[in-house]
Amino acid sequence: MRSLSYVALHLFFLLLSIERQAKKTTILSSAFDNQKKGLYGSARKQAKDMSQEGLVYLENLKATLIELKKDEIPFMKYLNEVEPLWKNREPSLTSLYELYPSAIDDLFGRRAQTIDDASGMLRTNPSKRERALRSFLENARSELDRSRQNEMDATDASKLIKHYKALLLA
Repeated sequence: MRSLSYVALHLFFLLLSIERQAKKTTILSSAFDNQKKGLYGSARKQAKDMSQEGLVYLENLKATLIELKKDEIPFMKYLNEVEPLWKNREPSLTSLYELYPSAIDDLFGRRAQTIDDASGMLRTNPSKRERALRSFLENARSELDRSRQNEMDATDASKLIKHYKALLLA
């Protein structure tokens, strides 16, 4: 059996160890508390600063809006200026038509005549139209075939260049 002094000594060291651990915990805890207090203080200060900046911004915005409101031109002023012009448009158009009636009538007549001439040409020469359409389609097909061939040639040339590069680098 172990001696009583050995057990007492062992308990004594155990108590010292617990005390040291408690001191370390207390030191760490107080350091953590200090950090926490610092963070909270900093956050409070930032919140207060932001709040004050927001109030200043709102006051400036309010002043700007009041200034803009002073410079605003009301809608009714524009409406009152446009209304006489709108009422006077009918006599102006009538006087314009009286000055140049033949030009306006002639414009619509010439347009109708041009459309009728084009329509008549299509009806009177169906064979020419058919030949022109066939020629156009043949030209389009040959152009499309030529484009496809050029695309294939470009692809083949690209492959050939890559092949030669690979040979040179190998």
